[in-house]
Amino acid sequence: MIVKQINYLQVLLRKNWVLLLLFGLYLMIFLWQDTITNLLVNQEIQILLGESIYKGWLGLVDYLSAHVLLCLIPAFFIAGGINTLIDSQTILKYLSGKTKKWLSYIIASVGGFFIEVCSCTILPLFAGIWKKGAGLGIATTFLYAGPAINIVTFILTGQKLGWDFGIVRLILSITFAISVGLIMEVIFRKENTTKGNVIFGTKKQFSLNGKQNKIFWINLFAILIIGTAPIDMNLKYLLITILVTLQIIISFLWLSKEDRSAWWNETIKFTTDIIPLLLVGVFLSSAITNVIPQNEFQQLLGQNTIFTNLIAVIFGSLVYFPALVEVPVAESFLKLGMDKGPLMAYLLADPVLSLQGLLVISKLIGTKKTLVYAGSIIILTTIAGFIFGILF
Repeated sequence: MIVKQINYLQVLLRKNWVLLLLFGLYLMIFLWQDTITNLLVNQEIQILLGESIYKGWLGLVDYLSAHVLLCLIPAFFIAGGINTLIDSQTILKYLSGKTKKWLSYIIASVGGFFIEVCSCTILPLFAGIWKKGAGLGIATTFLYAGPAINIVTFILTGQKLGWDFGIVRLILSITFAISVGLIMEVIFRKENTTKGNVIFGTKKQFSLNGKQNKIFWINLFAILIIGTAPIDMNLKYLLITILVTLQIIISFLWLSKEDRSAWWNETIKFTTDIIPLLLVGVFLSSAITNVIPQNEFQQLLGQNTIFTNLIAVIFGSLVYFPALVEVPVAESFLKLGMDKGPLMAYLLADPVLSLQGLLVISKLIGTKKTLVYAGSIIILTTIAGFIFGILF
């Protein structure tokens, strides 16, 4: 009996170790944040460990506080639900060769417009769609478009930087999302065909049907939307509590035990695959930011050349900012004399390219595809920024 319990405990720990890791990190942050911060502020400790490690720690604290609980966790549950509660034919109907290609690309390119997601939150959603059998071109179009721009970003960009920035950024984001998807599809077209042939199969029966299915998914996406919306925190927590409670109730009432188990297991799998790389990437990004000479960097970007636009794109790729934060950062750069061209290049690259994001993407689709994906974005955004700087 004891042996069985120990074995069960070992299996439970192996399957849920990432959740335990997150719990431990939250415990450290909420119980000992001040103690650890004060220790790292000490000059001798900073010299010993390096200021970059301190910046990496602050980046982790900020990331876990702002992103994981209300942003990434709902996205993981959505990705797990996509992969277990939606039939392959439903995804393929809109995101594969079964639908007219132009329509599939349009749907993928505007899929994230009404949901405020960052380059990290889109990863589990992309993983769910890619694993479910969406074509590589369509999936990468969605991967680019999700964090590139949305209603909130569009309005904030227009208000803070001018509507020329807002409108051009919106148009270019949709255009580049489709362009990058087409590039990926053309280069890896043979692999696309193979993957598409494997996915098609018999239709599976699920617990959710009709109105129940709509209510389930609307409520689940509402948790993500409200969790990332720029609203009063007290109101946000109240709405999230109501929606999560409702989601738990309808999950137990409408989902079979098998579907609930499959959904949970798939969500845990996505979390286990992605969270560790994200935490490492966030730490490294924050640490690298500390060694970049900011004043010289801003002076360098006061002119519009291909080189300065490339530097702006690389900066946006290396330095991680949470969703929407890139807009006030860009506003500060503009006030400091940064040229409009590199500023646009930065705005186009920052939401869709990040160190931790590329680490996860390489695990999902392979290093070669990731290099083509990142390279396409770097080239397109660099050229676009340069042309924008000339015209505006």
